[in-house]
Amino acid sequence: MSMNRSFPERRPFFLLVLILASLLILMSHQVRTGQGNTLLEDSLLNVSSPLVKGASGGVGLLSGLWQGYVDLRGARGENLALKSNLERMEEVGRVGEEFRRENLRLRDLLELQRSLEIPSLAAAVVSLGVSSQARTALINRGSKDGVKRDMPVISRKGVVGRIIAVGSGMAKVQLLIDPNSGVAGIFQRSRGQGMVVGVGDRGCRMDYVSDLEDVAVGDVVVTSGLDEIYPKGVTVGVVFSVAEGDQLTKNIFIRPEVDFRHLEEVLVLLTSQEAAGHADLSQ
Repeated sequence: MSMNRSFPERRPFFLLVLILASLLILMSHQVRTGQGNTLLEDSLLNVSSPLVKGASGGVGLLSGLWQGYVDLRGARGENLALKSNLERMEEVGRVGEEFRRENLRLRDLLELQRSLEIPSLAAAVVSLGVSSQARTALINRGSKDGVKRDMPVISRKGVVGRIIAVGSGMAKVQLLIDPNSGVAGIFQRSRGQGMVVGVGDRGCRMDYVSDLEDVAVGDVVVTSGLDEIYPKGVTVGVVFSVAEGDQLTKNIFIRPEVDFRHLEEVLVLLTSQEAAGHADLSQ
């Protein structure tokens, strides 16, 4: 009851405050600051400034985050494109290097072919075969190219083997390291002779060499031509082991010059046995 009674008594006071506030607002609307704005405008700007800054900051943050996301997606796409281009360039480089190496091998083979007095035929090795102790290779030349049995096969490094079977477009080569192979050889330094026989992956050995023969590690062995298959003077290999043997002979092992694990191109010598026996390929 006291509060209800006091409010009418205070009503003139509240009315006076309201009138003064209205006059203050009108005056602030009339009065201009040095900035050219009214005092009311400045007050409203001061009150709303933190809110506007906060809102604009939030919008700026969201805009920055979105722009960063867009930039990251663009950078990721660019990186993927660069990686793809790099991989393509690396592949092109590998292919180019393979062609360069093949060109060098073929150029060496062509130079060897030109240096020969015997007609020859270049061939690619299709496969290398290992069956039990046998060591063979298939080449992409056959009877339609003039290939015949017992024709010698060489590479730019030396003796590869001889033809043992012929098809129309392919031929089988018995490699020098095959245990059933045999090549008449001669030591380039001492001129001692013997028979080179394959011993598989260990290389070759040279049989029938007298214990009195002057043989040393590092001696080069070439074909002698006495087997009437291989021309004289083609490199066979290098002596890497010499020991006393039985029955007045030496145990001699030879490391072939040809790498039979990485054989790719060869030459087939298109010659008769008589011509092969009298030809001399020593340089």
